[in-house]
Amino acid sequence: MNADSTKFEGCLLGLAIGDALGMPFEGMRTSTIKSMLGGKAGEFMPCRDRGLRAGQWTDDTKMALKLAESIARKNGKVDPADVARAYVEWYDSGDLRGIGRATLEAILNLKSGKQWSESGKRGEFAAGNGSAMRCAPIGLLDCGRPEKMKEDCRLDAVVTHNNDEAVAGSRAVCFFIARGVTQSDLLEAKPELVSECIEYIGPCEVSRALERARKLLIEGAPAEAAVYALGTSGYVVETVASAVFCFLKTPESFETTVVEAVMGGGDTDTTAAVAGAISGAWNGLWGIPRRWVEQVEGSAEIRRVANELFKLA
Repeated sequence: MNADSTKFEGCLLGLAIGDALGMPFEGMRTSTIKSMLGGKAGEFMPCRDRGLRAGQWTDDTKMALKLAESIARKNGKVDPADVARAYVEWYDSGDLRGIGRATLEAILNLKSGKQWSESGKRGEFAAGNGSAMRCAPIGLLDCGRPEKMKEDCRLDAVVTHNNDEAVAGSRAVCFFIARGVTQSDLLEAKPELVSECIEYIGPCEVSRALERARKLLIEGAPAEAAVYALGTSGYVVETVASAVFCFLKTPESFETTVVEAVMGGGDTDTTAAVAGAISGAWNGLWGIPRRWVEQVEGSAEIRRVANELFKLA
């Protein structure tokens, strides 16, 4: 295994940076973002409507860090009962920063006494990106254990999103993260990797969307057109496909990857968080612009958490 601690740091910092970069533009169209910026996103900006300063992140990073906290508390185990406890602790802190509807419903179920196996939202409206956005610690922890990673993704996802597509989305994100931290060569980050991911997660809507992303990559589609075609809503099928496209379009450039994810509009913070986690896992800490590493909220703490996961892995 070629993993080193700087790749773990790059992954979690990449998630937080993508989240913070996309945070002010959530729910906006590409045209609106362009008109606001006069070009492309490039620096952290505040969002006064949400009371967040430049460089602060949202529930995406909050939940990923709570998941990592639970993993550390359980000495490297994904214990869904403790993961549920961690998410309730986060809710009780009051620092929610944009909690999703399915996640909120699940946490209220937990607080009312339901077990983790029964708390998660079910049905087609449970196929949100709430588990895919936070699952990066599992991809790091299980980077050398693909079958364990499958099960750990399921155990985390069903706490809030008891839906096969949500589980598949988490597995796809963790697949790319695990490959990133164990690969030493960015040349491995090519469209063929999508086919390996599809084989890993099996037939589902996430796989079908990833196949569309693969074809768009082979055709050389511009990022803006491809992300528009793949979608940028909170539907996990769209989030994963768009984030993977943005990474594989420019695997050697963390900055271009997350900026293009933000410029796609829609659920900007989550698309960029997922793309940033994947790109950070491949490029490592030193592949991320220094200004973002220094300016993102909680940078030192995120690096500490990443190193703890590295030791547990």
